[in-house]
Amino acid sequence: MLSKAADYRVLTRSVGYPCIAPHPGTIDQTGFDLCIIDLNTLLHCEADIRKIRSRAAPALKPVLLAASESELKKANGYLGDLAEDVIRTPIRRVELTARVHNLLRLGRTSEFQKLETENTQTALKGATRALRAFSACNERVIHARSEKEMLYGICDSLAKDGGYALAWVGQAKAYGGGRIKPLAIAGGASDYINKIENSPRTSTAGQDPIALALQTGIRHQSIVPASPGEAAIPEKSEKSHHLQSVIAFPLTIRDKQPEACLAIYSVEADRFDGAEVRLLQRMVDNIVHGIRALREQSRRRRSEKKAHDMAYRDALTGLANRTAALEALDRHLRLAGPFPPAAGLLYLDLDGFKLINDALGHDAGDEVLIQVAQRLTHAVRESDLVARQGGDEFIILAPYEAQDCLSTVDLPELMSVMSAVAQRVLETIEQPFVVRGREYYLGASIGISLCPVHSCDASTLLTSADSAMYQAKNVGGNSFQFFSCDLSKKQQHRLDIENRLRTAVDMGEFQLAFQPLIDLTTTRTVGVEALIRWPQADGSYISPGEFIPIAEETSLIIRIGTWVMKEALKALQRLHLQGFTHLQMAVNLAIGQLWQPGLVQDIVDFLKQLDIPPSALKVELTEGSLMSDVQRMEGIVQEFRRAEIEVAIDDFGTGYSSLARLRSLPITTLKIDRSFLFGTPDNQSAVKMVNTIRQMAESLGIQALAEGIETEEQWRMLQALGCPLGQGFYFAKPMAETALLERLSAEI
Repeated sequence: MLSKAADYRVLTRSVGYPCIAPHPGTIDQTGFDLCIIDLNTLLHCEADIRKIRSRAAPALKPVLLAASESELKKANGYLGDLAEDVIRTPIRRVELTARVHNLLRLGRTSEFQKLETENTQTALKGATRALRAFSACNERVIHARSEKEMLYGICDSLAKDGGYALAWVGQAKAYGGGRIKPLAIAGGASDYINKIENSPRTSTAGQDPIALALQTGIRHQSIVPASPGEAAIPEKSEKSHHLQSVIAFPLTIRDKQPEACLAIYSVEADRFDGAEVRLLQRMVDNIVHGIRALREQSRRRRSEKKAHDMAYRDALTGLANRTAALEALDRHLRLAGPFPPAAGLLYLDLDGFKLINDALGHDAGDEVLIQVAQRLTHAVRESDLVARQGGDEFIILAPYEAQDCLSTVDLPELMSVMSAVAQRVLETIEQPFVVRGREYYLGASIGISLCPVHSCDASTLLTSADSAMYQAKNVGGNSFQFFSCDLSKKQQHRLDIENRLRTAVDMGEFQLAFQPLIDLTTTRTVGVEALIRWPQADGSYISPGEFIPIAEETSLIIRIGTWVMKEALKALQRLHLQGFTHLQMAVNLAIGQLWQPGLVQDIVDFLKQLDIPPSALKVELTEGSLMSDVQRMEGIVQEFRRAEIEVAIDDFGTGYSSLARLRSLPITTLKIDRSFLFGTPDNQSAVKMVNTIRQMAESLGIQALAEGIETEEQWRMLQALGCPLGQGFYFAKPMAETALLERLSAEI
């Protein structure tokens, strides 16, 4: 060290840098760029100089050791440890200046290297942190089962594995006014998140990286604003940490404006740079890919469910469909065991549904079917499966699980169980259905096939149950029947009739026969009833009682009924032209025809076309059809009467009409069913019943007509009772038009 102030001034002028002489006891508190020191002072201040150099490491605090000729050998021993260079004193000014400049340059280089090292360590620390988060988040993406689970897992991994102070995902479109809804949060800064959620982001879009990321779809980062209370994060241990820097990554899922944003916060300023950002960006890319994959999986699952529902679910009722029911039955039939598993298959068809569907429309019909499905589901056992076969037909698979697996099925017990199921179904269907504020009554015809009694094949069991259902319908409906071999033959016959009936309608194979309506006082013909006949190639006829019900079920009755009406009126026209203008033609109308819009007007138009007065036509409606929808039928009857067309109730006594209903219907004729004439005149109870009906009709101003008169005694009895009209084999069987014309001519 120099000893005089003048020496420092000389040295300052020599090297061009300010030089100072610190007190030897305070050298460790002195900051210097270069220390020029003699050997004795170096040895005295060795500990302090070592401390200064260690604090500066890895940067260099250069030391220039000045030594005399005799001290050089000892001074050289400190090179590289306490000194960077040694000069021999005295020394020329030029050499000293060069030595000083070199050492100062070396010091500056070491400071720069130190800064680079610190930056490298900081970057390495950030990259390591991001790499840990990247790895953990990838695991979350791979194993997540939902977007919510993934986003929460990502934020949690960023906080726990990455060590970030706060991570959250916000959804921009959830709120209006630029506010953002947090979807997932980790890091514990709940107060900060509340401020984010309740503050508009667009108002600070110029500075807010979150708003910028959402608006531009580009990553943004910045220093966290230090507004009061905004950046505070809960205390950890004894220190209060503050959010210093933030980076916001847009989550662009559909290649449009981002749906959400991932924000990551650090308590260190000037973070998120270089490799750390690149790793975080790769992590975000994986998150977006994961969200897309989850959505694709969800879409595929929805599509698969929709396809499954279309294949196995009835779209209207939500029940299983025919395919699902047959597969379920097939699985049950394949159950392992020493004996075939037992089950019952119930095939249900609604009685009277077609009337509601035709009268009120398909929407009302669908409403009824939905109600039926709900009732059936509640009526059956928990183990039973209810399915919709189609239309108004339903299937119930009823497994029989009470049998001893070591023995064959107890048939009586099996039939008893299935009978109980069918009876509960019938009872629930009998309850009124409320449609558009009005009550309607339906019944059900149920056919039952049993496994293994009738078959162990699902399709065969279904066909057998279908056959039994038609048998239940043939015996009057609202009942159930078990399948038998005889039923199978009847079903085949019915199917044959249906196929032939369709051909007959297309080919016009029907004929009309006419049965005279007789004045019982004069026995003269006052009218005729048109009756359809279906002749066969062998000269036989298929009875209307056999093919008309099939026509009604298949809607062929509308075409058949229209043909009958037109042909009957054409025949009446011919009879009138022959001079029999007093004759009235009676034509039966099926209930399916009555629901056709414009029916009455179409008939009136055809009468005008043929120049036949409306009063020459009498339409006959069955008592059952009148009771199917009383209010609607009242309107139809009134429409006929306003058109001056007479209306008769056919087969009176076989339905459920009441006196009050008869009073509200403007009918003109009441036809007493032939069943009331059985046993007359010998059976006085039967005679009294006939007379009661006649008197009731008379009191209402309605003509009574007795059907099925087969003997003179019956005619005399009816004549004595005062019954005005009748028809039956005693007077005349149904005949062709030519035979009718001969009969009428003979009466002249």
